Amino acid sequence: MSYKTIVVHLEPGPRCAARVALAARLAGRYGSRLVGIAPTGLPDVIVAMNSAVPDAIECVALSAADLRENAAAAARAFEEQCRRDGVASFQAEVVVDEAVDAMVGRGRCSDLIVVGQTDVGAPVEGVAFDFPQQVLLNAGPPVLVVPYTGRFASLGERVLVGWKDTREAARALRDALPLLRDARRVSLVEVGAVGPDAARDDSLGAASAWLASHAVAFDAHREIELAGVGDQLLSRASDLGVDLIVCGGYGHSRLREWVLGGVTKHLLQHMTVPTLLSH
Repeated sequence: MSYKTIVVHLEPGPRCAARVALAARLAGRYGSRLVGIAPTGLPDVIVAMNSAVPDAIECVALSAADLRENAAAAARAFEEQCRRDGVASFQAEVVVDEAVDAMVGRGRCSDLIVVGQTDVGAPVEGVAFDFPQQVLLNAGPPVLVVPYTGRFASLGERVLVGWKDTREAARALRDALPLLRDARRVSLVEVGAVGPDAARDDSLGAASAWLASHAVAFDAHREIELAGVGDQLLSRASDLGVDLIVCGGYGHSRLREWVLGGVTKHLLQHMTVPTLLSH
């Protein structure tokens, strides 16, 4: 497999250019078509339903026009950046929809989706606080989440793969295969508790054999869980100097809301390097 189509989220926030630059590097590496999605968001129509507000419908129309112009500006900036960065194949789409629905709908027919981590201290207008997890849990393709702080000169040279004997972790391993093949160093790490079941579990061995069959150079080891798994993975990533984390993304639906697994939630909140998640 390869990343033939990469979809990246566009918005007027201060980190969009860094996210596009990272996606552009990946597109150049894999000969991908880079598609920038600029959702408009939707105007607040509640005001139009309030007869006490003069010219409410006209206000909503003007608001919608402003939203479209903001999205169009983000799309133009994306195209200019792609031309400067020498991206061979790219396109921008302005989508009249909420950010989550636009990215899920356009992202489903892609090989990789690139979004930004939520900065709760400086949220981007029109982008939900749970935007990355909603895209992850609803779209289908792997999602590369880029932290809202830091500079990332490299991506995928040194990779930490968080392994667990689950469907999500296995899918993340497969989804990351193009990056793992190109990496200079891959560390396959399983964090687990001590007990008789751990001694009988050889899923790490099976994952290692699969990676070896794809000519991936890696080391693999199992660690005793000493703290929260999320904290331990981030600590190991720092120790190893990795520039990418690969991990399964866990969540389930409850009362029409997605509830994230503890490790996934922790990584999304505290990531220090780009993180590829698969659900």
